[in-house]
Amino acid sequence: KGNFDKALEYADKLFNKSDSANISYMDYVYYGNALNGLKRHDEAIAMFQKALDQEFDNKDKRAGVIQTLANAYKGIEDYPNAIKYYEQYLNEVTKASAADYHSFAQLHVQHANTLEGDEKSNTFKKADDIYANMQSKYADIDDFIAFQRARIGMYMDPESKLELAKPHYEKLVELIEAKEEKEKTDTTRLIEGYRYLINYYLNIKDDTATAKNIAQKLKNIDPENEIAKMVLGLK
Repeated sequence: KGNFDKALEYADKLFNKSDSANISYMDYVYYGNALNGLKRHDEAIAMFQKALDQEFDNKDKRAGVIQTLANAYKGIEDYPNAIKYYEQYLNEVTKASAADYHSFAQLHVQHANTLEGDEKSNTFKKADDIYANMQSKYADIDDFIAFQRARIGMYMDPESKLELAKPHYEKLVELIEAKEEKEKTDTTRLIEGYRYLINYYLNIKDDTATAKNIAQKLKNIDPENEIAKMVLGLK
């Protein structure tokens, strides 16, 4: 908090006690960041908005301020504005990254979790569409995208009646199983995929044999897994 107070003191002198200060967009951003750090979010957002009214010598610098503004709205859980400005950031930045699109999709997921009914489903669908579009651009993170789409499928269809998560968990499992070396994250996601598929075949399809085959795979990577033990013990 002390650093934010010092930044605020500096900004106060610059904006309120200097007649000749040549104020730039970065000064507004600096001031906004200090206000954000002190939980004065509405004031911070006003500063970021003022920053966007200044001159920029580089369009990516302006895009960066738009992203900061979007994140400020996210900080106060104003998801409609966060989504609005994050989309503007994506449209203005020279080259958006996979992480940028992931953040955009997650804003929709977080927004959906505050909604009900068709509005909730439609917002989850928008998040899924973002990940679907990412698949053609970022083949090197196919497993990560499959995992995110599987999770969204579960949010939209928690009882698996529409099988929205199934194809994505199947793809996730296929991609991770094919890896010669698996990181801890891979194993964690593989366990989740196996658990989903076991439940699907056992409780939705009443296919104990397939459920047992998957349970054996689960037991192979997680020997003490209680679900695997239970399913393998079924007659």
